[in-house]
Amino acid sequence: MAIAGRYLYGLIRATADRDFGPVGLPVVGTPSAVHTVRVGDIGAVVSNFSTKERLLPLRRNLEPHNRVIRDIMSETTIIPMAFGQVARTEADVLKALRFNLQAIDKELVRLDGKVEMTLRVLWDVPNIFEYLVNEDRELARLRDETFGRSSAPTQAEMIDLGKMFEERLAFARKRDTKRLITIFRPHAAEVKENDPKDEKMVAHLSFLVRRDQMKTFEETLFQAASNFPDVYVFDYNGPWAPFSFVEIDLQLESAQA
Repeated sequence: MAIAGRYLYGLIRATADRDFGPVGLPVVGTPSAVHTVRVGDIGAVVSNFSTKERLLPLRRNLEPHNRVIRDIMSETTIIPMAFGQVARTEADVLKALRFNLQAIDKELVRLDGKVEMTLRVLWDVPNIFEYLVNEDRELARLRDETFGRSSAPTQAEMIDLGKMFEERLAFARKRDTKRLITIFRPHAAEVKENDPKDEKMVAHLSFLVRRDQMKTFEETLFQAASNFPDVYVFDYNGPWAPFSFVEIDLQLESAQA
């Protein structure tokens, strides 16, 4: 029985139809064949996927999604799609390509020859509050005033202390993030700031880097890490497909809605 649905991995340039083999998301337990559907020289990388199957972000689905994108990016530029893009039919994919053809072409030009690198910088300290207290006289003074009496601090005093801590934390992050971006900007086409996901996280940055600048970027990273205090830990990953820098929305009506 023919499967109408199409799972979308990404968008590439393709002057001829491509067949990437049975490496896609499983359909009834079997890896599906990944191939392109094209409009002109723009190809959508897809595989068959039953619209009756519920698509969940499980490892058996996430792994092939990421592997297909990773393998294709090793040979050509790809606009990666977020996990879970399922069209009802191949005709819907072709319709979306035709409607967005110029935007896709422009996006492929912008991302051509570039990869994404991610950098997380964290404070490697047991207690971030105590660390900032030791770094900030005003915060230390307010802490001592709040807890230095025999009576317990009032709720208002605790709120004031917490507010100053949050202000100092935000200031430290903004200061260090600005410094990091200044260091890396000459070696990255674009930079994106992501929200810190942890109290001890200083900065979470994504960089769009030209492949021919990768060595220079990594050298800059090691040099930057050596110029920060020892309590700063640099954790970088990549290269990845440029997920953080995709600026196109195909407005593909999802079969999973």
